[in-house]
Amino acid sequence: MNDKSLRALIVEKSEDDTLLLVRTLKKGGYNPEYERVKTSAAMKKALDEKPWDIILCDYKMPFFSGPSSIALLKEANIDIPIIIVSGVFDETMAVKCMRLGAQDYILKTNFSRLCPVIAKELDDAEVEKKQIQMEEKFRVEEQRFRAFIEHSSDIIVVMNLQGTITYINPAIEKVLGFTIKERIGNNAFENIHPHDLNRINNAFKAFISDKNAPPRQNEIRVRGIDGIWHTFESVSKHLVMDNNIIDEIIVNLRDITDRKRSEEVLEESKQRYLELSIIDDLTRLYNSRHFYAQLEKEIERSNRYEQPLTILLLDLDDFKMFNDTYGHVEGDYVLSRLGEVIKRCLRETDSAYRYGGEEFTVILPMTTSEEGLVTARRIQTELGKEAFCPAGQRVHLTVSTGLSQYKLKEEMKAFVHRVDQLMYDAKKNGKDRICSQP
Repeated sequence: MNDKSLRALIVEKSEDDTLLLVRTLKKGGYNPEYERVKTSAAMKKALDEKPWDIILCDYKMPFFSGPSSIALLKEANIDIPIIIVSGVFDETMAVKCMRLGAQDYILKTNFSRLCPVIAKELDDAEVEKKQIQMEEKFRVEEQRFRAFIEHSSDIIVVMNLQGTITYINPAIEKVLGFTIKERIGNNAFENIHPHDLNRINNAFKAFISDKNAPPRQNEIRVRGIDGIWHTFESVSKHLVMDNNIIDEIIVNLRDITDRKRSEEVLEESKQRYLELSIIDDLTRLYNSRHFYAQLEKEIERSNRYEQPLTILLLDLDDFKMFNDTYGHVEGDYVLSRLGEVIKRCLRETDSAYRYGGEEFTVILPMTTSEEGLVTARRIQTELGKEAFCPAGQRVHLTVSTGLSQYKLKEEMKAFVHRVDQLMYDAKKNGKDRICSQP
């Protein structure tokens, strides 16, 4: 599938509205392959027969409905973004659909939102797919690692109460390079790392003085014949004679050097993959997936402690025209600079996100809408100071901003939708302005 092809299942009673949807998709740069269905049976058949990228669903039809479509999709256990497209705006209806699982709710009178919403949902789906692939990779690597550990050979050492080795198995030669003859009769502690020696000596003395002590575990570094340090996981146990006196100590040494290195590498990889999964490459802000995860936490905190919470949604004005005029390289530079502008206008407790395309969001914890307005104006002012010089020209860009404070117990998607509408109001009312709501 090329980048702009789109397999769209359209659940719609009206052929005219379907054609209008298709025209909107084509105008937005998509090459739609679509099928229109009007009933539950037809939708189920379409889901069974073909893979789809997006479902566009009318809210109310003679024999079917948006909520029923969402329920059918859940029953089929297919993960496809579904967007409700309705001729009537009803906030209760919109919240109901998004609570059931719809990704968005779009009015037929506002099709300008359709393609940006689809692009965002497709991006989110791709990020989720990559995250699942990474998690599967981690799972496979962990299974392979466990198999390696379970089949490793351990060094078995027996020592007397003075710490002299009385027995050692052949694994010593394979792991550390010493022959059995070289180690028998020598002090068991002579090749222990200096930083571990005092701790191990103290543990040994305590262990041999308490015959009731359970097996003791330690982590210890031992030098091989080649001078290389190996890390071992050791388990020590008493060998008790018939007279109930400790005679010797047996120690099982499992070489975990490779495991320690693997854990370090795996941890570094996890951190890199984690960063890739939540950071936008271009702006170095958090991405929309992380926005929703963080917003959910902040909403929970706001409801629990009844603290104010405000979010901003910013959209670059006339960015498509800028891109078409000066090219995507200059456009990407603008997005990157705007990310920097937003970050330097925030407090440590605030966080900024690239929401999708030229849209950005900001979460302002413990902030009223009036205080958030100060931040929004600061961003507006700072961006106004930025001059972009594509093709030798001096260009200034502006943003339209929607801003609102969270209402206690409000659904997250309804909150975001409310701020999204305020941003579009700012666009409709002339751009380069802030539209806020208490």
